[in-house]
Amino acid sequence: MGLLEDKALVEAALFVSGRPLSVKELSRALGIRSLDYLEKLIELIAAEYTERKSAIEVVRVLGDKYVMQVKQEYSQRVVHLMPRPDLRTGELKTLALIAYLQPIEQSKVVKLRGSQAYEHIRKLLEMGLIYAEPYERTKLLGTTPKFAELYGFPENDPNIIKEAFRKVVHAEYSDLIAKLDGRGNEESGESEESPGEVAGVGESGGGETVPEAEE
Repeated sequence: MGLLEDKALVEAALFVSGRPLSVKELSRALGIRSLDYLEKLIELIAAEYTERKSAIEVVRVLGDKYVMQVKQEYSQRVVHLMPRPDLRTGELKTLALIAYLQPIEQSKVVKLRGSQAYEHIRKLLEMGLIYAEPYERTKLLGTTPKFAELYGFPENDPNIIKEAFRKVVHAEYSDLIAKLDGRGNEESGESEESPGEVAGVGESGGGETVPEAEE
C-alpha cells in the first residue's frame, strides 16, 4: 500500500482500539514492519487533526504509546453520550481496585481478588479502560484516558482518580481494605459478596455512577 493507505490504516487502528497502542503493537497488528515509518504516519495523523482544529487529538501517553481521544475541553460536555461499560459486579470491583492502587502489579490484583481477576483484567483491557505494561515477571496496571472520560474525570491523572476511588473502595469494599491492611483472608479463591457501585468522581465531585451488575 502507499502512504495514504498506510496512514488511513493506522488512523483506523487508533480509532477502533479505544486504548493506547504502542508502535510495536501497531506494527504487529497492521503488518507494517518499519517502526520509524509508523511513527511518521502517527505524526502526520496528529498534525492533520491539529491543523483542522478538530475535537479529536492523537497524543503520546504512557511513555511510548499513542491514543486517539476527545480533547479535554470537549470530553466533559459529551461524556454523558458515551456508552456505559457493560461490566459485571466482579469486574467493577477489580476496576475500582486498580483505579485506587494504580500503578499496581497484576499479581497483587490476583492475590487480592482471586483467580477470577485474570478474566476481569482481560475484559477491562479489551474495553480500553486499563493498560498493562510489562514489569519484571508480571504486569503493571492502571487506568487509561478512556476510563477518565467515561467516569467524568477532567484528565487521566492517577492522583485525582486514586483520591476519588479511595472513598469508593473504603465504603463499598471493606473486605479488600481488610486484605490490604493484612487483616483479611489471604487466600486467592475469594468469593464475591453483594454487588456494589463504582462511582467516578470528577473534578466537581459529581461523576457518574456505574449501575450494579449481576456476576
